[in-house]
Amino acid sequence: MQDLSLLDWRDNKDAWTKKYIAPGIRTGDVDLMIDELGPDIYCFPLFTDAFCYEVVEQAERLGKWTTARHEYYPTTDVLLQDLGLADMYHQVMHTFCHPIARKIWRLEGRHWEDMVEESFMARYRSNEQVLLSVHQDYADYTFTVGLNSGFEGGGTWFVRQKILGNPKSGYCTLFPCITHPHGGRPTTKGTRYIVVSFCRRRHLYEHG
Repeated sequence: MQDLSLLDWRDNKDAWTKKYIAPGIRTGDVDLMIDELGPDIYCFPLFTDAFCYEVVEQAERLGKWTTARHEYYPTTDVLLQDLGLADMYHQVMHTFCHPIARKIWRLEGRHWEDMVEESFMARYRSNEQVLLSVHQDYADYTFTVGLNSGFEGGGTWFVRQKILGNPKSGYCTLFPCITHPHGGRPTTKGTRYIVVSFCRRRHLYEHG
């Protein structure tokens, strides 16, 4: 198990899941793991420390950060596709995360079973980009995963709900998009890394 890497998810799924997915989530005991931070804002452990360390190391080693992807609310970020991790992360979303959203909100029908994601890692630094202005994600719902704890400040501020979500080291926050405008509070010390997944129904506007 110790020799596995993030890219080995197809080769030995049981060992990969044991190494990288948090206990409770990987065993399906989700009712024990989910906390409600506020109205329709949920938090649960998703990844182990090994996952968090390796995905941050991959991003910094490749150095493909950009601020050019978002026209209105740019972040310092990199697509997981550009890190070679998109297929793996989609499988994690499909296996562990989307079922939680469907369970919580009773999302029924085939459209909710075929979700697509735009997943990227964002970086906030006290001497770089420190915050993100209030906005709404163009998606049905969003997952945000904290990847580290070695920073001060930061967090996602939900302006209507008056709730601060600041998941660290493998914890995931889930919220719907149209009702939950939010922004990133300033990171005042160190570097904050998160993975954000904008989740949409693939065939929303198809008939039949």
